[in-house]
Amino acid sequence: MNGEFQRGWRPLVASILGNGGGILAITFYTQGLFAGPVSAEFGWTRSDFFLGFTIMQFCGLVTAPLTGSLVDRFGPRVVGITGLIGHATMYLVLAITPGSLWAFYLAFAGLAVFAAGSLPITWTTVVNSWFHRHRGLAIGLTMAGIGLAALLAPPYTQFLIASIGWRAAYAGIGLSALACTLPAVLLYLRVAPQRAVDAHSTPGSTPALWGPTRAEAMRDRRFWIMGSALFIITLSVIGLIPNFVPLLLDLGWTTAKAAQAATLLGLAVIVGRLMAGFLVDRIWAPAVAALFFAGPALAMALMASVPVTPVLALAAAVLLGLAAGAELDLLAYLSSRYFGTRHYGAVFGGIYAFFTVGSGLAPLLYARVFDTLGSYRPMLAAAAIAIVVAVGLLLRLGAYPSGLRQS
Repeated sequence: MNGEFQRGWRPLVASILGNGGGILAITFYTQGLFAGPVSAEFGWTRSDFFLGFTIMQFCGLVTAPLTGSLVDRFGPRVVGITGLIGHATMYLVLAITPGSLWAFYLAFAGLAVFAAGSLPITWTTVVNSWFHRHRGLAIGLTMAGIGLAALLAPPYTQFLIASIGWRAAYAGIGLSALACTLPAVLLYLRVAPQRAVDAHSTPGSTPALWGPTRAEAMRDRRFWIMGSALFIITLSVIGLIPNFVPLLLDLGWTTAKAAQAATLLGLAVIVGRLMAGFLVDRIWAPAVAALFFAGPALAMALMASVPVTPVLALAAAVLLGLAAGAELDLLAYLSSRYFGTRHYGAVFGGIYAFFTVGSGLAPLLYARVFDTLGSYRPMLAAAAIAIVVAVGLLLRLGAYPSGLRQS
């Protein structure tokens, strides 16, 4: 372990920061704070505002696979730097958006395009090249950058909005993210040289640089198993996260107590990323997935069928956070183990597209069920069943390809 981290700690730090300052982390965890002031100024509904986020995620159906292909062709360094600069630029565009919904939606579509290089596809490609025996832990640390952003970005954003207004806050968030990430990425982000990759290989193991193209991978049932499971879990787990505080408020919780539960959930996301990364280096990854996703399935089933006590709500927050933290880590790891690293960017980009669609639909799905039925309980019951189906799919992946356990 020491050898890999001694060689790869600089690229790992750059990847953690790049991931934490990219579109998935910053946009996902800050837009809820802009919804109120932006909607109030322009007379929009909350649904009007959040449709911009949904449009951005749906654009990922195209931009995520394209980003993976660009990473494989031009390298993660060029793509990552371009993505971080594009991310900051589009936040400056959001800062000057006029009171037009179409202009607002176009800005979010532009964010999906120009910031796509800052997606986890880029950063995990770098980490995969440096880490082999401890790849799971390294991916978990990389993904923990998103968890750190989830803790730090919301209070910083709220401070900026309260101090200088939402327009300047958009600009401040974009420029701050760039300032915190770009220097480390410029200095340290490098793919491991081939001699370092060869040094990790053990006698008799398959070379690290192997794997099908995306077109070849899409003819493999495991590609569709991973994508389908990711889509189902995203709909079920990610959809509940932005609706968790409203759910607690509907149960009579105060805003302060609901915020504490949300903080607990955020901490669990970080723990989940690190735990999942540690475990998949030692245990068959689909079994680890079953462990992490069984918890929220049970919690959702209970919340759908019995009175929600404070203990149950807090336990659900922890289990939900652990699963949300483990989700993308597991799929990034599974992609590299079952499809190799030669075309990892393109293959994982294709699988990641399932996440973008699911995360775009999920919050609206939960909200629509509540608006229609007046309760989250039916959605929670359906989500619990769906998670069980997704876990069953992952358990059908089978053993890693022969000889790759040590690659």
